[in-house]
Amino acid sequence: MLLPHFHYGQVTSTNTVALELLRRYPAVFVSALYQTHGRGRHGRSWFGEHGKNVYCTIGLRQPRRTSPVIAHLALGAVAVWDTVTGLTGTSSIFLLKYPNDLLGRCPDGVWRKLSGVLVEHTTVEGHSAFLIGIGINVQQRTFPQSLAAVATSLALLGFELTPEQVLSRLKQLLEGLCDRPPEELLNRWRGLLQVEGRLMYIQGKPGLWKAIALHDDGRLEVEQKGVRLMLTDGDSIRYVLA
Repeated sequence: MLLPHFHYGQVTSTNTVALELLRRYPAVFVSALYQTHGRGRHGRSWFGEHGKNVYCTIGLRQPRRTSPVIAHLALGAVAVWDTVTGLTGTSSIFLLKYPNDLLGRCPDGVWRKLSGVLVEHTTVEGHSAFLIGIGINVQQRTFPQSLAAVATSLALLGFELTPEQVLSRLKQLLEGLCDRPPEELLNRWRGLLQVEGRLMYIQGKPGLWKAIALHDDGRLEVEQKGVRLMLTDGDSIRYVLA
C-alpha cells in the first residue's frame, strides 16, 4: 500500500493531523520535525527535540472495523523493530517490551526506552479509523531530568543515523506490512515479544510476577503463587533484566 506522505515543520501532534486528513484520504502517513503536544499512552506527553527524532503517524480508514486494535499495535511495533534492527545491523541490544515499547541496552548496561507506539481508534465520516503514532529517538543526546534515567536514543547507543534515514525506512516497511493479514502481524509480534516466562514487577503489586500467556486479544496473563492477573498496560510493568 502506497501511503501519501504529508510532512510538516511543526504540528501539535501527528495523530491529530492524520485524523483530519483521513476525512479526505483513506490512508495517510504524517511526519513532522517537531510536535508541540506529542501524545503518549494514557494521556502522557511524548517529549522530543526539534529535528532530532522521528515523529510520525500512519492513519488508516476502513468502511468497517475489519481488524482489532491489537493488530494495528502489532503493525507499529513490528515496523519499528524491523526499522531499527535493519538500519543498525543488530538485534542483540534491542528488546521489544510488552506491548509496544522498544528498549535499548545502553553502554552502562541499563535498558532504556528508545521508541513507543500509540494506537488510537475512532470514527471518521462514519468509517472506522486507526491512528498509529510512532516516536523514535534518533539524534537526541539529552533528556529532561524526569526522563534521563529511562530514555535513550540511537545516537546514545552509538549509531549515527539521521531522522530522515529512519523515517524513510519506517514508511517503506509500514507500507509493506499494511497489506499483511492481521494474524500474520500478531504472530510476528508475539514472536518478537517472547514475553511468556518473563519475570516482572507490577506497579502497585508486591513481589515478582511471571508472564504465563499472551492472549489473542493482546492481554498478558501473569501469575504469582497461584494468583493470576490480566494486564493490558505495559507502563505498569518492569521486566527483570540482566
